Amino acid sequence: MPPGDVYRKMVVGACAVCGCPASQRCGKCHLTAYCSKDHQKQHWKTHRTECSPYRKLPGKQPIIKQTKRFPSCSKCSCISQSAAAQTLLQAAANCPVVCQSENLGRYLEASRDILPGEIILKDSPLVLGPRQVTVPVCLGCFTPVNGTYSCTMCGWPLCGPECQENDLHKAECQFSRNRTSKVQVHKFMQVNQMYECITPLRCLWLKQHDPTRWVSLTQMEAHMEQRRTTDVHEVNQVNVVDFMKQYLKITTFEEDEIHKICGIIDVNGFEIPGPNIIGLYGKGCLVEHNCIPNTTRTFDAQLNLVIRAAVKIPKGSHISTSYSDPMWGTANRQLHLTTTKYFKCSCDRCFDPTEFGTHLSSLRCVKCTGGLMLPSPSPLDPDIWACNSCPATLSVEHVEQFLKQMGEKLVMLKENSLNSSEAFLKASSSKLSENHYYRSDVKLALAQMYGRGGSQTQQQQPNLKDLSKDLLERKETLCREVLALADLFSPGLIYNINCTTPTNTYY
Repeated sequence: MPPGDVYRKMVVGACAVCGCPASQRCGKCHLTAYCSKDHQKQHWKTHRTECSPYRKLPGKQPIIKQTKRFPSCSKCSCISQSAAAQTLLQAAANCPVVCQSENLGRYLEASRDILPGEIILKDSPLVLGPRQVTVPVCLGCFTPVNGTYSCTMCGWPLCGPECQENDLHKAECQFSRNRTSKVQVHKFMQVNQMYECITPLRCLWLKQHDPTRWVSLTQMEAHMEQRRTTDVHEVNQVNVVDFMKQYLKITTFEEDEIHKICGIIDVNGFEIPGPNIIGLYGKGCLVEHNCIPNTTRTFDAQLNLVIRAAVKIPKGSHISTSYSDPMWGTANRQLHLTTTKYFKCSCDRCFDPTEFGTHLSSLRCVKCTGGLMLPSPSPLDPDIWACNSCPATLSVEHVEQFLKQMGEKLVMLKENSLNSSEAFLKASSSKLSENHYYRSDVKLALAQMYGRGGSQTQQQQPNLKDLSKDLLERKETLCREVLALADLFSPGLIYNINCTTPTNTYY
């Protein structure tokens, strides 16, 4: 087609300045389209604040056909278009069709080198709601409630009149008015199954009231087929589907549609620290899992999800986070991922029985001195556990039973008890590897307890400034041992030496 021809049969993007057909893209983010260099320069002051260092793979754009001749743009030599065509083209530019990998699903790739600490994306929530398992909370601000105040329109408990006007409460408030009487909640300060329907209702609300967000939400993976035969599916049928239909009298949605939303929440929801909240994020769900992630995630005061580079991420690398606790051993991470996210991780760490030399899951050999028992032939599907120094082996069943018993002992430790925690470390030193995740968990708890002050098993403990030299050195040793693991499995964060909380500072 000769240059300047005003007939265009295919459009791959729309200029961010004038909305005209555009084939050029920002060289930094590879997302924003421009019809000319002039418009790219003109737009940079605006675009620089939102230029994204990632691209969606494989970035396939919808094809929009044009059959109408458009006059020339008054600002440049590009082609302008009608308002309707411009709307369609802008939608094409902003809503790329993301192809899926069979193993990874949808994912993001760095479009350039990303420096440590750099914000990769900041994503506002599509939906916020209480977690599925929760005590009764205010449906406006998520603080626990005791039933002293209820919404005058629907009956759901709130903390006060101001939260009744909160937009977050609108969905369940409107849906609950299908009842002839108001909702009544009687069980407080303990888990209440009535609240399992709230976040699904807020998702379903988007279908009728916010189609754009509904489209983003329903593009998320739900793993419907894998969930149908699980206990979770049966629980959702009773506590969500049946509750909505029988108690709330909501008959607008098909059962499969409700189950799909429940799956989307379980698979894609981000638990927000502090408040009892789960959030769904349209961009955040594209960040794939890795047991040694290259990003960190935080939430700002508006509960926007903020993804930062934890380490330098070279151009072309996949952008990853961890869906599980990086300080867990391989078997625990795999169990969590297969039962909640419905996939088995096959990252380098999961294939390494030593977990990069840390032996986070290894056991002490009972037959030789210094030997460690490792899953064989692979941690992902072991036949036996074998010593790395002698011919000794253990059955998988024996190891599972042993770890179950050790886990029960860990759970039974007295809360905030220095003595019982130190005793556990001493008793387990001949059974578990030095860095075993059970031991590392206790070490972290001890590092936090030393110098905290207060009463420990009826004995007053000193504050940090009053610790003896021996106890201060003990605290430092525990901190450094835990930090060495955290630096490997959760890279990029600089932790406070008191080992209480991360400082959210980055290398």
